[in-house]
Amino acid sequence: MNWVIVEDSLTDRAGHWFEYLLGFQNELKGLGDEVLFFVPKNASSEVLQKFASKAVLPGSIYRKLSDSAPTWRRYARVPWHGLKTYQAVSLSLQNDNGIKFYFVPTATVHHLVGWYSLAKLRLKCQTVKVLLFFPGLPITQDENGESLAKSHTAKLMRLILRGLSKEVKAGKVILGVETEAMRYSGEKVFGLPFRYFPHPVQPVNRNFVFDKVTEDKKDILIGCYGPGRYEKGSDVLVAAIELYLNRFPNTRARFVLQWVNDFRLPDGKMACLPQAIKYHPRVEIIRRLFREGEYGQWLARTDALALPYRRSSYGLRASRVVIEALVNGLPVVVTRGTTLAQQAKKFGAAVECEDGDVEILVSALRQLEEKVSALKMQSMEKAPLAIKHFSVEHFRELLVDAGA
Repeated sequence: MNWVIVEDSLTDRAGHWFEYLLGFQNELKGLGDEVLFFVPKNASSEVLQKFASKAVLPGSIYRKLSDSAPTWRRYARVPWHGLKTYQAVSLSLQNDNGIKFYFVPTATVHHLVGWYSLAKLRLKCQTVKVLLFFPGLPITQDENGESLAKSHTAKLMRLILRGLSKEVKAGKVILGVETEAMRYSGEKVFGLPFRYFPHPVQPVNRNFVFDKVTEDKKDILIGCYGPGRYEKGSDVLVAAIELYLNRFPNTRARFVLQWVNDFRLPDGKMACLPQAIKYHPRVEIIRRLFREGEYGQWLARTDALALPYRRSSYGLRASRVVIEALVNGLPVVVTRGTTLAQQAKKFGAAVECEDGDVEILVSALRQLEEKVSALKMQSMEKAPLAIKHFSVEHFRELLVDAGA
């Protein structure tokens, strides 16, 4: 299979794209496929060296989504970025005789104008197929179920996707999502067939040998990696750690947090690290992004992950971090009602907490510490199943089954 992976967020090491797509590239090549990346024109030299790539795309739209631009500018970016995407990909088609498959790993409404035009015009008479992979859809959940978000861009996304219904039904365009919950909700809200593709993650070590001295270890390392954000419940986690260390002074738990920057809460206040844990002997704070290979080194030393992600953000979408825990045989603390909890129950071991509740999170962390050996054993027993399910090979198999 010949792939062109189109990702304008693959600019540098920031975010998850670099490690995720580098693993994707290497695994696909190992399966005998040919891979070419379209990356942004301002991609770093490291990206251009590590990936078989062409720097042709506009700059990352994903990284602009949370900036403070005025409303008119944010709306204007939708057609503008779509046009730039169309131009970049369209130019590549002039000499495209062998490319059979285009993969857009982070599809947003900003890309859809471009891909709609490509599907209707430039790709109409070609054998090329497209997978638009959505890490999130504009769907809200409440007591009445799922519904389309009340925004102009949400309505535009539904309009464009429905305009592609002919291409979707013919298998020319495939709409992909990374959880079964999002697949079900997407089909209900958009009225189109979506397909589930598990987010591919490679384990740090495929040879799982249970650490039988866990019960006697002086420390149990509980990690939370990736820059702190509101949707990840990072503010709740640091409050719970502060309370935990006060309540259990003789704990064996040692916490490692990656906190690159403070962040703003919905009420406008800034979430900052509590002074009490900044210099606590049982807490280590990582104030920068990981260097190459460093994340894997930390995972190899970690006993469990604390992931109290908010249900409002992760009721439908997946988290790469929880999958990394599962394929590496690590138990997790996760929020009840999220996709993290669903995946951990099936492919690993978890202690559940409640959404945004500091006290219950403290209790969950205590349960994790007290039962860490049994939880670790359970997670390691399921790890081979997780490795197979969340693999590039399985992703590829599902794509072939979809008619690619």
